[in-house]
Amino acid sequence: MKRIDVAALNVGLVCVGLAALALCAAFATVDWKLVSIIAPLGLVVIGLIGLLLSRTSTKGTP
Repeated sequence: MKRIDVAALNVGLVCVGLAALALCAAFATVDWKLVSIIAPLGLVVIGLIGLLLSRTSTKGTP
């Protein structure tokens, strides 16, 4: 199984989130109160994804 570059995945997910926020700000008004709730939750989810994907496989070890 090919190993996933977790750091690149995390940076990519954060950049996609920032780009989506910038796109929304360009075409509509942004509810910053909602962003202040969603942004930390999104960062926690991205961190958990990174932790889960960085685990080493223990298959086959006694």
